[in-house]
Amino acid sequence: MSKIVKIDGKYYNLEPKNRSFLLTAQELKMQGIKHWYFMLEVKNPQFNIEDVDVHDPNLSADIIGKIHIESRCNIWYWLRVCASIPAKGAPRPYSLILTRASAAVTWCYEHSIDVILCQPRQTWKTTIALLIMVHSFIYELSNVDIPFMHIKEKETLRNAGMFRDYIESLPNWMNPFFGQKKPGLKSLKYEAHGTTVAIVSSADSEVNAKDKLRGYTLFRAFVDEWEFIPYIDSVKAGAAPACISAREIAKETGGKTFMLYTSTPGDPETTTGKAALRIIDSTPRWTEQYYDLTDTEIAQMFEGMENKNEEGEMEQVTSVYIEYDWKQLRKTEKYLRDQYNKAMESGKLIEYRRGVLLDRSRDSSTSLFDEADIEYIKQHMRVPDYEILLIKKYVMYVYKHEVKHVALDAEFPYFDCEIPYLIGIDIATGSGGDNTAIVIVNPYTLEIVAELKSPYLGGSLDLMRCVTELARMLPKALFCPETNTVGKALLEFVQESKLEHRFFHDPQLDISKNAVRKETPEEKIKRLSVERGYIGTTVTPSVRNTMFELLKMYLKDYREKIVSRFVVGDILTLVKTKTGRIEADPGDSTAHDDIIMAYLHILYVFTYGYDLTRFGIDKSQCTFEKTKQILLEYNNAVEESIVDNTIPYEHETIYEGQALHDLTHNTDDSYDPVTHIDPYGYRRNQYYLYDQDHQYEELAHPDAQEPEVSNDDMAFFYHCNGLY
Repeated sequence: MSKIVKIDGKYYNLEPKNRSFLLTAQELKMQGIKHWYFMLEVKNPQFNIEDVDVHDPNLSADIIGKIHIESRCNIWYWLRVCASIPAKGAPRPYSLILTRASAAVTWCYEHSIDVILCQPRQTWKTTIALLIMVHSFIYELSNVDIPFMHIKEKETLRNAGMFRDYIESLPNWMNPFFGQKKPGLKSLKYEAHGTTVAIVSSADSEVNAKDKLRGYTLFRAFVDEWEFIPYIDSVKAGAAPACISAREIAKETGGKTFMLYTSTPGDPETTTGKAALRIIDSTPRWTEQYYDLTDTEIAQMFEGMENKNEEGEMEQVTSVYIEYDWKQLRKTEKYLRDQYNKAMESGKLIEYRRGVLLDRSRDSSTSLFDEADIEYIKQHMRVPDYEILLIKKYVMYVYKHEVKHVALDAEFPYFDCEIPYLIGIDIATGSGGDNTAIVIVNPYTLEIVAELKSPYLGGSLDLMRCVTELARMLPKALFCPETNTVGKALLEFVQESKLEHRFFHDPQLDISKNAVRKETPEEKIKRLSVERGYIGTTVTPSVRNTMFELLKMYLKDYREKIVSRFVVGDILTLVKTKTGRIEADPGDSTAHDDIIMAYLHILYVFTYGYDLTRFGIDKSQCTFEKTKQILLEYNNAVEESIVDNTIPYEHETIYEGQALHDLTHNTDDSYDPVTHIDPYGYRRNQYYLYDQDHQYEELAHPDAQEPEVSNDDMAFFYHCNGLY
């Protein structure tokens, strides 16, 4: 039975029949999302249709009309109650299973935000894509084409066939094909609305790729497995004018636009895979924190984010990159084992790593680091535990670590307010090229606790706002910025603010600021210019070389600390050029070293910074060095306690004497009465006797010749040889 409640002027059903919607809401609530119930919205609670079975053949026209009205204006209701997924052999279709990923895609659809979606295989990414297109086909669009695109035409037709099946599994009164001849897959059209599904295959050349989506007014489009489509960057470039045109029309008419690209990760070593990575790198990343934004804040999400097109003109960013792994989608260990076993049977383990584990890591071609260390950080790379949306715009990923003290007024309980975190900043222009990168490290454990990168966050006001927010969030943190070129603008802001003491600086700055002087405006400008040179790190060639030597040392000694996702990704792209410079692979346009440089600013300051106690950092509290020392002492102790049995002693030991006694004290000492020969073939006069004091005495036969061996020696010899 439904339970309709009113929250902030809107109505929500907190007891839906489709329990997956409630489960998704609960998952978001556990993630700290305040507006966790949005997918339970009811636009017209007076209709009382939440518990209606839409497949009931006895529904009245009045109820059917109400369902149509609610479905048209509320896709959440339609997905919850009406959407049907056919299953072979089942008596009736089954309902959609909502996940955090499908909720994110649908939310973006509601707000006209284009989506690049990455999910493991068999986690219903195609299902939600097709259902959104079905809703648009029936309720939203008229007189337009919806392009469906895939690598091959037969795969595009397969998606079109699923699209048709989803429509035909709806109630007859909702199915636009009911009562008509079953449409062909290349002629799917809603005659009453003039809406058609256009079948598009991949191109065989860059020129043809630009024309694939050109000519359409792209209010909707579905591109499946786009990371494997040749010349996908050209496809998107050719589609850009049609997308812009559709957005302008939608803005005037109050409609929606939605371009949806879905895929598992492509091969980063191929040209197609590299093109896909370039697109992903230039796309802002999704965060569930968006759910709590106001309509005004949502409208400003992409403010200042522009990419340069092929003509050199700047185009507004309108999409987000969404990625969810198998755990976040409620898949179990059994799913993982089944996928792994199938991959092993077919010999496609690489496809398993990409298609199931979403592993985009590349084989490192560099000899800069030990192979075992590289393999370790790849295998132990961490997935972020939390997300923070800085200034309601940029996603910072946070990794769980020990937190003992949380400020009472802290918005997020992810950081310790008593720890002087080190914040490394590598600054770019923010024009859509290189990333501005921020890395946060706990100086006492050397753990990377947060990281952020964005090609749109540069030497602008946004960076200054982010720095201010981080300064409030981490009250004792020390900023370690790069001060080359574009970093100067940030330093000017710091000098005018009250944050100057929070930035690493040379003691000369303190001396200069504490000096009492009377100066003209021109002298003040000159002084401030000189003082800026004392703040942060200026990366000269020698400093850069030192930084990478530090990286080699820390990776060798503390590799377990260097396992954050972005830092590992940058390390895997590092190479040494012919000039000896270490940098991201210049032959790979998808390779970056922005995050690793932000991290190296921290290592450089931590290792060589003068008197860090000025900033509240007490190196005697560093636990990672103690751990290494304890491990070293243990290994040395183990080596010293090992006995090398291959090295003989210079004298007989008590162990050898005891062994000899144990093996010989029961020796058969009887002699044959006729031959006087013992069981070992010797006469008595051929032996020496072995006494307890290890002294040999001659037998009482004065004329006996000096024997060569003793009785006990021979017994010992035969006993030992008898073991083989």
